[in-house]
Amino acid sequence: MPASAAPTIAIIGGGLSGLALAIFVARLLPDATIKIYEVRPADQPSSWGTINMTPNALRVLDRLGVYKTIAPQGYNFDNLTMLNHNLDLFASVPIANVAEFGYQSLRIERRLIHAALLKEARSKPQIEILYDRKCTGITDSPSSSTVSITFSSGETVTADLLIACDGIHSTVRKSFVSDPAAREAHFMNQLSIGGFITAAEIAEYSPKNVTYPIMMFAPESQTGANFMLWPYTHDGQNLTFFTTLPKETEEADWKAAYDDKQKLKDILMETFSAPDSPWNTLVKRTIELSDASKYRHWAFYKHTLPEKFYSDSGRVIIIGDAAHAMPPSGGQGGAMAFEDAETLAYTLAYTLRDSNGSSRLGSATALENLQKWSDHRLQRLRTIAELNARMTSLRKAGNGFVGGVLFAVKMWVIWIMSWLGVLGRTRRAVNNYDAKKEAEVLFGEAITKME
Repeated sequence: MPASAAPTIAIIGGGLSGLALAIFVARLLPDATIKIYEVRPADQPSSWGTINMTPNALRVLDRLGVYKTIAPQGYNFDNLTMLNHNLDLFASVPIANVAEFGYQSLRIERRLIHAALLKEARSKPQIEILYDRKCTGITDSPSSSTVSITFSSGETVTADLLIACDGIHSTVRKSFVSDPAAREAHFMNQLSIGGFITAAEIAEYSPKNVTYPIMMFAPESQTGANFMLWPYTHDGQNLTFFTTLPKETEEADWKAAYDDKQKLKDILMETFSAPDSPWNTLVKRTIELSDASKYRHWAFYKHTLPEKFYSDSGRVIIIGDAAHAMPPSGGQGGAMAFEDAETLAYTLAYTLRDSNGSSRLGSATALENLQKWSDHRLQRLRTIAELNARMTSLRKAGNGFVGGVLFAVKMWVIWIMSWLGVLGRTRRAVNNYDAKKEAEVLFGEAITKME
């Protein structure tokens, strides 16, 4: 592709999806100029906490060349153990395995994945990362050959193509979807609170012969509906714990509201260690022994899916949470972003990798290809959203007598679903997705010759 036809691509957001996309595009469109604009400072490039990666995500990370680096740093597992609040076992739910999917599931610190992707991105000379860049608006018109991007500093830049990975409260999404107010992220009245503990600290309270990770359920909302303990280091000795609680009011500033981490620990102490609490000693002691300074919280937000993930001009595209945010209860938010990145990269390469290069942006062919990609991703996301809704429902609390009845029903439903193989079919629908093969279905086997 001649240099004069090489596209300039701006990526808003240097998180997991933005870096993954940049690496794929640099590989598939080696003459492209790629600039990533990240709101965070260079010395704090990633958020912290842990994330779960299922085989559909790990397949993408393997193609990016980072899976073998990160796998030994996280906790690899096959099953999720489900217990009630008395530590009675009622299900061991298969999540992933090498024999069936090529990968186990992986729980790992988010910053480790980010660091591996950042290293890979920095090895590509056509990728430049600029920090302290907060996007405040864009100008995009079907009649224009470029997109204009404005930052909070007053700086304005242009690019042939803008891809937004700027999260659930995306500035870019609001700029081009129809009825932006209807697609504003809204609070789901649920708050997750968690912290960290070591396996050694709670060993004497843990049930014997029970394999981590474990998810525990109880019936009463006033004592918490669920509690999870999940290893995130390779040896299984470092655990993250978290729960989801109802919260009626939204905070104007979540960070400021819980700047005092002791406040978060106090909420869990009051919730799980009340005098009438039915919860087991393992849960109570985990909270009591944990370090308040390491607590964190997640407010559950989601927004309505747009009709399509690209603007009318075809020069603005959204992926990840900006396109389809969902609560973390299904454990697929990160995976969906990685799937987006790989499938979009193949779509762009298929569209632009010829002698016409960037001149094809905005053409009827380019728009047709983007529509194929967007329609495919929307169908996939609706499937995942159904799974996510079921998991969110499982983690909701009931209250009083009704809560107790619903709790018993919930336990039976999980057991029956496991016994009938329903959870297995769901697992396969999630884990078997192969972004490269899906791109081949959309655009033909020529995709395989692009690398």
